[in-house]
Amino acid sequence: MQEGTSVPRPVYIADIRISDAVAAKIRTKHNVTPEEVRETFILREDIQAGWEDHHVHGRRVVAFGHTGDGRPILAALYPVDPPSEGIWNLGTARSPRA
Repeated sequence: MQEGTSVPRPVYIADIRISDAVAAKIRTKHNVTPEEVRETFILREDIQAGWEDHHVHGRRVVAFGHTGDGRPILAALYPVDPPSEGIWNLGTARSPRA
């Protein structure tokens, strides 16, 4: 490995905090429930997740996974403030095929 490079760490998701406003938005606009988001991402090793620097929304984790019944879910997660290992705030979530 070259000096100054690092191995990317997997994204650890132990809890997702979802505000009432975000819960209402994902239900009405994207037909996704907070329960589906938590089921899809919390303590799951079979998800794809990585950091993204978005020009409008800032630094966030974009995660993709499937609910227990196979529905795909895409979510934007932000670190809580102050940062706490594995705890995230949900920005939005949707089903890519919806």
